[in-house]
Amino acid sequence: MKGLLTIEDLAKMTGLSERTIRNYLADGQLEGEKVDGTWRFTEEQFGAFLGQDMVRQSVRAKANGKIYDFLLTEKRREDAACLVWDRPVEGGEEESRLREILMAEVNRLELGCAYRYEDSMARAILTGAPAALGELLVRLG
Repeated sequence: MKGLLTIEDLAKMTGLSERTIRNYLADGQLEGEKVDGTWRFTEEQFGAFLGQDMVRQSVRAKANGKIYDFLLTEKRREDAACLVWDRPVEGGEEESRLREILMAEVNRLELGCAYRYEDSMARAILTGAPAALGELLVRLG
């Protein structure tokens, strides 16, 4: 996640659809820059976006929906786990670094993720293979 983020990155981290992210762009609630025809966002822009009340409520609803959907699935073809992970974080650079590492690991391990930060607490709702979730927790210590 070093450098600029894409709409796809934002969608993965928030649980919001790419269409919803684009709607936030059109409404001016998300700032970004088009680079070679593709929207790109800095960590600071993403943090400011997540800091808005309306966005936080949407992300929270999507995250809670992830848990509910996971619980509703009665038959699976392979092992799966859903994890709610809370981590106290002061904010600023510490929160930004945590988000960067989390995003990279979620992509590498092919996990589902909804992330939010408020009141000095980072929360990630993660879904995927139990071994991959275990590896992520070890990595993030």
